[in-house]
Amino acid sequence: MTLPPSPIQSSPLTPLYRLAEVLAGLSLILIFVLVGGGVLLRMLGMQLAGSDDFAAYGLVAVFFLALGPTYRRNEHIRVGLIIERLAPRAKAPLEIVLTVLATIATAWATWWLGRMVYDSHRFHDVAQGLIAIPLWLPQLTMVIGTAVLLVALVEDLVRFARRQPASYIAAADAGGEDIHFER
Repeated sequence: MTLPPSPIQSSPLTPLYRLAEVLAGLSLILIFVLVGGGVLLRMLGMQLAGSDDFAAYGLVAVFFLALGPTYRRNEHIRVGLIIERLAPRAKAPLEIVLTVLATIATAWATWWLGRMVYDSHRFHDVAQGLIAIPLWLPQLTMVIGTAVLLVALVEDLVRFARRQPASYIAAADAGGEDIHFER
């Protein structure tokens, strides 16, 4: 007996979200290797040049690349001071309005982060650390991460238009969680 796919797994964009998760996970492993390797090398009186810089780039990648997948799984912290006190009939329109506002804000952030990466590439900006790498390379993870979040938000707007619950609501329902519970 196989279980039907959960609403958040049945999306045609699931491979995109899964790829973002894998890249975020690999970035986390990179941080562990760099920091752990740096500690071990320091104990031996040696140093791994630029490890702090690359660990910081990895941290940015973890944060941004995980935005879309964590949103879809209802793992973002939501402060529901107003929405949790509303009747179910009032919650749905407010969820739509808030998703539209989040989509606009995320589109704006994605655009300007993209411009920043483009300018860094165009002006040949390089990191000021021990290893002068082109800054657009680590900055690109910010654009990719916010773009994946933007795709997830637009997908939820499409779900709302089809009278389906948003991915984060479906994830909470599938997991038996209260979507307005502050963790």
